[in-house]
Amino acid sequence: MSLNLHLLRIFVAVLDQGSFTRAAEALVMSQSAVSRAVQELERQLNTVLLERRPRGVVPTEAGIVLGEHARRIFAHERLAIEALNELRGLQRGRLAIGASSTIGTYLLPPLLGLYHRQYPGIELFLDIGNTQQVMEHLLAYRIDIAYVEGPVEPDERLQISPWRNDELVVIAAPDHPLARQPNLTCADLNGAPFVLREPGSGTREVMEQALTARGITIRPVMELGSTEAVKQAVSAGLGLSIVSLVTLQMDIIAGRLTILRVRDLSIERQLSRVRLADRPLSQALAAWLKGKG
Repeated sequence: MSLNLHLLRIFVAVLDQGSFTRAAEALVMSQSAVSRAVQELERQLNTVLLERRPRGVVPTEAGIVLGEHARRIFAHERLAIEALNELRGLQRGRLAIGASSTIGTYLLPPLLGLYHRQYPGIELFLDIGNTQQVMEHLLAYRIDIAYVEGPVEPDERLQISPWRNDELVVIAAPDHPLARQPNLTCADLNGAPFVLREPGSGTREVMEQALTARGITIRPVMELGSTEAVKQAVSAGLGLSIVSLVTLQMDIIAGRLTILRVRDLSIERQLSRVRLADRPLSQALAAWLKGKG
């Protein structure tokens, strides 16, 4: 039995999009053609790959297994094309990077700008999400390399290396009562209202670990999906939060936020760079890493 790669590509599009309709739009095909292609693949493999539901499709166990292998096949196909392009000296190619929101928003753009000026023919793609989302995309072969803020569990599929250190600080609105108190300690934070990042965020995980280790209980008042949204909520007086120091320069200068210096609370985290162990190092990625990406 051999796999029809054309049908397999359509099947992966349905998996990624979650429905025949959205897959058809992404592939610029009719919905009926997409549906027929998946049915033909199922017939050739003599197995059901998708469960059809009113609001989309869900892969069966066989569909999940085939999807994982298919993504590896197409990732290596793209690497083969890039390798041929790279014979022309990085004049063409593609580099897909995934990053947690703090890294992707504040730390990578200067490096991306430098890389683009050096290799203008390389198409750059930056996928920003929380740590959990970025790692899922790396394992699905959608990106070439990941930069994350949260801890990464050891996994034989991954090459994890330290990238940079990052300091986290407590922030408040300038008129918050604690902003006027000198010599703050962890006890002053106990029971305080806090604005949190969403579950899966590396910043939230590190923050919760640090506070729990010091016996601090906080009162969550809101969960938000980005650091910028968190800072806006804190500036509006909704509560305190903990964010990376590198995100605060303009907010401090503009007087929108203040940093609470808590004597017995120091939070540092290691930012990590993660690659797939079985994925060949492309010339585009090698040039990126050489530039200290």
